[in-house]
Amino acid sequence: RYLCPFCQKAFSRPSSLRIHTYSHTKEKPFACPECPRQFSVQSNMRRHLR
Repeated sequence: RYLCPFCQKAFSRPSSLRIHTYSHTKEKPFACPECPRQFSVQSNMRRHLR
């Protein structure tokens, strides 16, 4: 199990923990190549591009 250092929520995969951690840090590493919007989850950015 992978525990969030901010809220102690547990995740089965490290990738899920990383995405969840962005909700605490406000980090948005996925930038739209066509506009200024940024996303914390890559799939949300892909959906935005459609």
